[in-house]
Amino acid sequence: MSAKQKTPAILAIPSSLEDAAYRLAIGSEGTRNIAQFVLEKCPGFLDTVTQETRDSLYKGWQLRKHELEGEKGYKLADGVYIPVTDPSKVDGVVMFSINVAMSYSPQEFGQLRKVDPAKHAILGDLRKKFSTYASNRMGELTAAIRSIVNEGKTKTRAPNAGFVEAMTKTFDGYEKRVKTAQTRGDREADPVRFKMAVDAFWKTYRG
Repeated sequence: MSAKQKTPAILAIPSSLEDAAYRLAIGSEGTRNIAQFVLEKCPGFLDTVTQETRDSLYKGWQLRKHELEGEKGYKLADGVYIPVTDPSKVDGVVMFSINVAMSYSPQEFGQLRKVDPAKHAILGDLRKKFSTYASNRMGELTAAIRSIVNEGKTKTRAPNAGFVEAMTKTFDGYEKRVKTAQTRGDREADPVRFKMAVDAFWKTYRG
């Protein structure tokens, strides 16, 4: 049985499209305010995220992911952890959660594979879920901070490459490709003939 999850009011199901838009606007404003707060605390966030900052952020994300996932009970039988629907009715139940999974240091978790492979598999899945979740949150935070930093700046579009430059890059790329293809046993790939063809192209094009 999962632990009771906390559902902030803003995450409740909207009552209408108007309500959905209103909640989305509040969420967007909240994200910007949080990004501004983090930027003020860590002015160099976009260049370097200190370990202390990263640890603090990940603790917050871990707290929320733990709320979302809750706890799940398992009964160990013959080396296999079997999910239990109602832990209160079963003796010897082991409770697993995001917090339990993340309480292991990398070294401890690595050793767990040898000591208890079944537990390692379950906790490994939880650790992977949290890693993906935290990575996505970090990406969103970084994007929000970058948006604040770039406010008011005029974007300068890089000029399009000229034809000669574009063709040179194309030929360079295919030169590497034909060599790789030859190495892999492609009988149609001939670096020498390719170079001759390129030379002939430039000779004709440039007159």
